[in-house]
Amino acid sequence: MPSLADGQSRFIACLQQGPDHFPAELFSETDERALLGLKAHANTVSHARLVALENAYPKLHAHMGHEPFHAISREYIEQDHILTCDMNNIAQEFGSFLATRNLTATEVDLARVEWAWIESYNSSEASPLELAEIATLDEAQLLAFPIGAHPAMRLIKLRGDLSPELSELGTDTPDGLLIARPEADVLFHPVDAVSHDITEKIANISTMGNLLTIAIELGDETTAMDRIVNLIRAGIMINNN
Repeated sequence: MPSLADGQSRFIACLQQGPDHFPAELFSETDERALLGLKAHANTVSHARLVALENAYPKLHAHMGHEPFHAISREYIEQDHILTCDMNNIAQEFGSFLATRNLTATEVDLARVEWAWIESYNSSEASPLELAEIATLDEAQLLAFPIGAHPAMRLIKLRGDLSPELSELGTDTPDGLLIARPEADVLFHPVDAVSHDITEKIANISTMGNLLTIAIELGDETTAMDRIVNLIRAGIMINNN
C-alpha cells in the first residue's frame, strides 16, 4: 500500500500534469468517475489561479482586454514552477514573465507597477520622516542626521509610454514611478531621471549629508535640496536614529 506522502504526491501530479499521471488505485470509485472528479477539481484550481492574476493586475487586465490577458495568464500558470506555487505568491513573477514574451514595454511596465503597489501595501509599518524633524537643525546636525528607506517604498523605471490606466498621473510619461505608503494609502509619484536615480541610492545611504552629496553629483547644487524635500514629502524616508 502506498504511503500517505506518496499518494498525495501522485494526486498532485495528476492535477498538475493531467490524466497520464492518474493514480487509479487511490480511489474507491471507478476510474472514470474518479478521473471526472479530478478534472473538475483541476479546473477549479486553474480558474482560481487565473482569478488571482486578474485580481493582482486589474489595470493590466483592463489595458490588454479580457481575452489577451487570460491567454497570457494561462501560459504563465502552466509553467512547472508556477503549478507548485501557493496562491499568495502566484502573481509575483508575472511581470518578469511578460518581459520574455511579445508584449509592449507599456504592458510590462504596468505589470511591474501593479506588483510594486501590492508589495508596498503589504510591507511593514514605519513612521515616515517629516520635514518638521529636520527644520530646526543646524547645518552640522542636518548633514549628520541618520536616514533610511521607508519599507513601503518601491521604484519603477518606465521603459514604455504611460498606460491610459494610469491617466490620473497625467498624459506625459515620466522617467519613473515612485510608490510610497507613508500612512494608510499607497501613492504614486512620477519622477524625472535625476530624482529616480537619487531615490535608487537611498537604501544604501546612512545620513542626510550622504544623500545631499549624491543629489548634487547626480543633478546640480541649486536643485539638490528641493529634490530631497520632495522625496521627504512623498514619505519614502525614515528617521534611522
